[in-house]
Amino acid sequence: DEMASNYKTIPDAMWMTLLNLSGESPLCNYSVPGKVATGILGLFATAIFGIPIGILGSGFEEVIVEETEDDTQELVESGTSSGDELLGSSFERWCYNIVNGFGSPLARAVETAIYILIFTAVFIGILQTVEGHENDLSGIESFTVFAFTLEYILRAIGVGADPVFASGTNGFVARLKYFISFYSIIDLLAIVPYYITLALPGSIVDQYDEYLRMARILRLLKLDKFVPSFTLIDDVIRFKWNSLKVAGFAALTLWIIFGGLLYLFEYQDAVNELDDPVPIYGCIEDCTMMDRFRNYFDSFFYTGVHLTGDYPITTYDWPARFTNFFMVIAAVGVVSIPSGLIASGFVDIVQSKSKAKRDGPITGIAGDDWYEIKYRSLEGVPPPNSRWGATVDKWQNAVNDFLNGKKDGSGRHSYTTPAYAGRVFIFAVIIANIVAVLLESVPSIDKAVGNGPGNFFDVFEAFSVFVFATEYISRLFCAPKNREALYSSFVYATTFFGIVDFLSTAPWFIEQAVIASGVKESGDMARVFRIFRIFRILQLEDFVTAFSKLDNVFRASKDVLKATGLMALIIWIGGGALFFIFEQNNPNWRQCDPSIPLVSNGTDSPGCFDFASTAECNAYYPGMCDQKVFVNMPNSLYLTAVFLGGEWGVVDFTYPGRVVCLFFCVVGIALYAIPIGTLFDSFGAVLGMDGGDDEDEADEEESPQ
Repeated sequence: DEMASNYKTIPDAMWMTLLNLSGESPLCNYSVPGKVATGILGLFATAIFGIPIGILGSGFEEVIVEETEDDTQELVESGTSSGDELLGSSFERWCYNIVNGFGSPLARAVETAIYILIFTAVFIGILQTVEGHENDLSGIESFTVFAFTLEYILRAIGVGADPVFASGTNGFVARLKYFISFYSIIDLLAIVPYYITLALPGSIVDQYDEYLRMARILRLLKLDKFVPSFTLIDDVIRFKWNSLKVAGFAALTLWIIFGGLLYLFEYQDAVNELDDPVPIYGCIEDCTMMDRFRNYFDSFFYTGVHLTGDYPITTYDWPARFTNFFMVIAAVGVVSIPSGLIASGFVDIVQSKSKAKRDGPITGIAGDDWYEIKYRSLEGVPPPNSRWGATVDKWQNAVNDFLNGKKDGSGRHSYTTPAYAGRVFIFAVIIANIVAVLLESVPSIDKAVGNGPGNFFDVFEAFSVFVFATEYISRLFCAPKNREALYSSFVYATTFFGIVDFLSTAPWFIEQAVIASGVKESGDMARVFRIFRIFRILQLEDFVTAFSKLDNVFRASKDVLKATGLMALIIWIGGGALFFIFEQNNPNWRQCDPSIPLVSNGTDSPGCFDFASTAECNAYYPGMCDQKVFVNMPNSLYLTAVFLGGEWGVVDFTYPGRVVCLFFCVVGIALYAIPIGTLFDSFGAVLGMDGGDDEDEADEEESPQ
């Protein structure tokens, strides 16, 4: 009924297809042909549909960049150092070094211990929001607070040697500046709530216990001292201020206009019903879209969500659908420019600081390590002779040529006809194994084939293991003649390719050993071993380079990843904590037993939505009230991760929750996405090491000789 009601006419189908083409799939219960059509839209049509939007957005951004100029002085200033002036007494310098990880193994160990304690404290703060675990690990919590207190004291003493605070002033002024600094306030917020609860047990503090517990999440900001991230935001805004003014004005103008249009078309929409009541907006039963769009500010909020490209609300009237069409086509790309400018500016600032800290120029290729260095050093070096004699040398060379081909000076691989046929055969077996795992997971197919011992899937698996094991042994044998294995069987066995080849057969041998030991194979155990076979898809890496370069990608982008990854973590956990605080008792997501009235309506029995919290509702009606979302921090973190991915599974927030939501829409999602974007950029750069653009690849196609 849901699907039919959304596709009852061609205009209705065009509306839903528009959302699909924008990257949204608000519906999922399609028929099989519908799933195929939606899959094709997702794979191909969405990218094509996004081209005009991308061109419009990038063109507007280019105009802004050309018409404005970034404050490059901010990059210069961000890379300057404080000098080598020796400040403070020897004890102050010792305290300063010990808490900042400078100068000795002990200091680095203390720094590492602080990292561990911060993450431990944050984990405990999250765990203790789960019902029944409010007092778990309290002893460890106390230890972390005492450790942070000691750290704060050492930092206060070491301020006299800190060039940020002590340069050009005396110790008293330096400490005064430190006590009112950002880091000092964060340090105090990380420990003071604990001491307040100890000093005032059973007092008003208990009324705000959850808020004090959430203050522990602020300890995550302490990491900013070691990896500057959040404190760089002001640098980024100054750096991109000229561009941000223009782009921000254009984005805000479009946001205001479309918000007004949606309000105009929806504030009297009493036809499109809501699935659930929204008591916080004043509607208990028979709610419609007009209960969401009660005023312009409500419309402004929902418009902001849509301008992120997400459509959790689809039941609009036709004039509002036309408005959303133009939002998808024209506005989404433009409104995202300010957040994109902040994200790119953040990367520029971090890279500038990283370059300033390096002692010398970078040599080699981005992301290379010992393997790439050793591999290049072996260029032109012939493989060593086998200690087993000339005959083994001959066999190893023959097997190596068969499996790996011959590589000429341009890097092109060539294979003999039998070797090429062997590669095609291995490729076909890998694909067949992937298909077999997928088919075997379908109960009807598994039943038709017969899931007893010796069925087709078991026979095919044994044949595949024989093929892959033979290939693995052969590669170990010929590795001393393969430069890509650094002429070493051990190196091959410990590289990505060797580990993948080993894992392609090891689960089968383990399974057979377990069965041979007399352990009866259960359905769950058999399923685990079957699913392990899907990892054979990684063997395709031998044909198309991808995952084996991930370690290079991480090394090439590690400077930006450290800062942006920490900021993404702060946004995720901090946003999750705020959503939990503001939304854990939102009645819009409260469900009660049908025997409980929704509201009291003047009777003696209070209704489901009359209680200030779900806990109070359960205290009056034991076990009959339930909060659907934001019930604890783990649940809140899960939902926040979905939000930061650009998907809004729920949107009927309280007003404080709306503020957090709008922060995510304006800048949070873009900042959270920087680490992934950095990885993609580095991935492309690292893959460029292997052969260049598509034109070059056309010349390097494998071909039999």
